[in-house]
Amino acid sequence: MDEQGRIHNTVKPASETSKPPVTPAAEQQADDFLTEEEFQKKLAKDKEDNPPFFTWIDAQGRLQSQEIPQLNIEVEELSQLQSADHSLLPPLRVAANIRDSGCCVRYQHFFKDTIPEYKSVLFSQVQLSVPFKTRSGDKAAWYFRLPESSLVLSERSSEKSPPEPRRLTLHLRDNDGLQGPAPVALIALDKQLQPLYFIPKLITQSYLSTWRSSAYQESLINILDADVSAFIIYFPQSAPASVSLQVEWVYGKTSD
Repeated sequence: MDEQGRIHNTVKPASETSKPPVTPAAEQQADDFLTEEEFQKKLAKDKEDNPPFFTWIDAQGRLQSQEIPQLNIEVEELSQLQSADHSLLPPLRVAANIRDSGCCVRYQHFFKDTIPEYKSVLFSQVQLSVPFKTRSGDKAAWYFRLPESSLVLSERSSEKSPPEPRRLTLHLRDNDGLQGPAPVALIALDKQLQPLYFIPKLITQSYLSTWRSSAYQESLINILDADVSAFIIYFPQSAPASVSLQVEWVYGKTSD
């Protein structure tokens, strides 16, 4: 534009017109994305460099740590794990000294109820059941087993492939309509009633009452350990006399 405000056009030299085109920012970022194969390699390298571990306290009160072995679990089965409140996998078993403690064999005559497949069993009047002895005193408890046939099927399936998940569903109700049952602990045991897993406080989901059922708390437990054979459910704190427990289990792949 000259001093009189008129616009003029001038041809630029070739050296100025040969500059490379500017790449949009979106295209530059797209070039930085990893392919699926590159991402899987990077993920595997990260897992190798930073293996997962868990901590636990031994009988002397010392804090211990142990690496978690990696299992070859199918994607479909992994999705089943993610939909549960708890999952029982062999790497997460209790320490060997706890397994050999013999804490639960003394209750072998009180495992009277077996949970049939695709059916439920209702436990009530916990105050009439034999209490479970802990370091802090006797605790109200229920004792039950899984049927022997389920263990045989699970063991056979684990010979050639990872065991199919089995799901245990626990429904806790307070028949007096209070704020809900007290916290509940779970011990999973093998055929010889040696403890395999200990959950000091179950994660539960609360459901309001409807025209079909009263309010209850639910906990879903996936079992990927063929040795799990029996359970002890007990109340670390005081249990309401009106509390009841409905237990249901399903063998094989479950659907939500």
